[in-house]
Amino acid sequence: MTGKNLILICGALLVSIPALAHHNPAAHYLVDERMQITGVVTEFRAVNPHARIYFNAINAEGAQEAWMAEGDSIINLRRAGWTDDQLKPGDRIRILGRPSRTGSNLVEWTFITLPNGTEIGGGNGQQGERLRIIEARLAEFRQQRVQ
Repeated sequence: MTGKNLILICGALLVSIPALAHHNPAAHYLVDERMQITGVVTEFRAVNPHARIYFNAINAEGAQEAWMAEGDSIINLRRAGWTDDQLKPGDRIRILGRPSRTGSNLVEWTFITLPNGTEIGGGNGQQGERLRIIEARLAEFRQQRVQ
């Protein structure tokens, strides 16, 4: 093996390592459990690697607690029609998601429900939601081809 080939192989390995860096949700969340929590949004951050919702919820003792919910990447959320101001401070939401493995006030959301009953999804790794979006876009494309 020549020195040039070795350098190319090492370079390719260095470039590919970040692709393996994404974590398994089981490292942070109890993936076989679900919890539901209602709260009021204080901030929505449309960021990568996961969008975040900061919100206040009332605990069993009646005290207000600060929580954070983590969802899908903002790139996937935008593909699903989300905007950077999808949720605004003061919005009341109900979250269904996976609780934190450590018991902290952290949840990985699966679905978000608005007061009017609308589910806006956006949960991390929601394959079904992604397939629904792809099917809707394919239907639009097919309709345009017919016209």
